[in-house]
Amino acid sequence: MEPGEIATLLRRQPEIALFVVLAIGHAVGQIRFGPIQLGGICGTLIAALCIGQLGIQLDDGVKNFFFMLFIFALGYAGGPQFFANLDAKGLRLGLLCLVEVVVVLALVLAATLFLSLDQGTAAGLIAGAATESAVVGTATDAISKLALPAADIRQLQANVVTAYSITYVFGLIAIVIVTSQVFPLLLRVDLRAEADRLWKTMGGGGEAVDAASATPEMISAA
Repeated sequence: MEPGEIATLLRRQPEIALFVVLAIGHAVGQIRFGPIQLGGICGTLIAALCIGQLGIQLDDGVKNFFFMLFIFALGYAGGPQFFANLDAKGLRLGLLCLVEVVVVLALVLAATLFLSLDQGTAAGLIAGAATESAVVGTATDAISKLALPAADIRQLQANVVTAYSITYVFGLIAIVIVTSQVFPLLLRVDLRAEADRLWKTMGGGGEAVDAASATPEMISAA
């Protein structure tokens, strides 16, 4: 098929484009740039930005469904750990999260006032800089309820996605560099040694008698 025919097919059948983006995004997310690996979320974001240039429109119901599925996955995965960590250590982590929220909001508010950003761009800045994808869905839904003309609402929602897409990549890279390089240097911590000690504390370092290898026999034999 010619490129033009493929683009036409994707416009007529946006569901195909959706799964193509997921497949390409997963593949791109496996690429490693030195110590940094983009991951499936960032890879999917990049793939969606590229394929989205073809003018493909998805139904709002599809967007809402996948956003709710994303929120469900977060809650389903984090629910047991959330209630299990409701102790003194969990409270310290909660305090740290509160500090992060306050700092991020303060920085975004300062940038919004200094640069005269609109609501959509400010929301996208929060979502991308903090790598909190859930903010995108929440912000676009809140913007849709504003008493504004439809054209202005669409523009603000587009600004959310644009700002998020730009800042997410930088936010992800910054988190990786700061947590793996800067913080250990400031705290004078050897991450590898600390990881080994934590592993042994949690019961690692030995193999149980009845333990079985998780590697399939065909692979382990090879």
